[in-house]
Amino acid sequence: MARYLRALLGRADGSDALDGLRDKLTWVDTAGVANPKTPCSISRLTLMSIRSRHHGAEEYVPKLAMYPPVPIRTRSGDQIFSGSRIPFQDWWTNPVVTDADGSRFSRKQLVLAMSGEDDPEAEAARMSLEHSESLGWVLGEPGSRPLCGSPVVASIRQIAYEVLQSIAEQRDVIDASG
Repeated sequence: MARYLRALLGRADGSDALDGLRDKLTWVDTAGVANPKTPCSISRLTLMSIRSRHHGAEEYVPKLAMYPPVPIRTRSGDQIFSGSRIPFQDWWTNPVVTDADGSRFSRKQLVLAMSGEDDPEAEAARMSLEHSESLGWVLGEPGSRPLCGSPVVASIRQIAYEVLQSIAEQRDVIDASG
């Protein structure tokens, strides 16, 4: 899925499959920008699904349309409703995952890291994610087993959902440009 997102939103050569429309469109944002006062790790594109010990596991899951339309913070400090659309550059580069060490990862970094392509930008994103050992939460005392592992795969799924929603909501703009 990350490869398709990369091809659609920006290839290594700077082109995109939307023929330059990506900057004309606005993009559905279900994450917002983190409150800088939040001291813990957070994955704003996902939810945690926690089941009882008898049933198995906990996992990160994409929000899809399950996000409440509550206000989220934008880069400028304004508040918009979750699911509102924002400019591509803000959407693509806003941090959406913050690990316990304070490292931040944008949609762009997540897509590049998971795309499997061999170019310097994708490799840098992969290395950054690989060196972050604190993306997940821990059950119980420190040093206990990780709660959910990494939110990266579920975040990629949510990014794909946002892209599909963005395109569906602006089909008239896309049709008019063709």
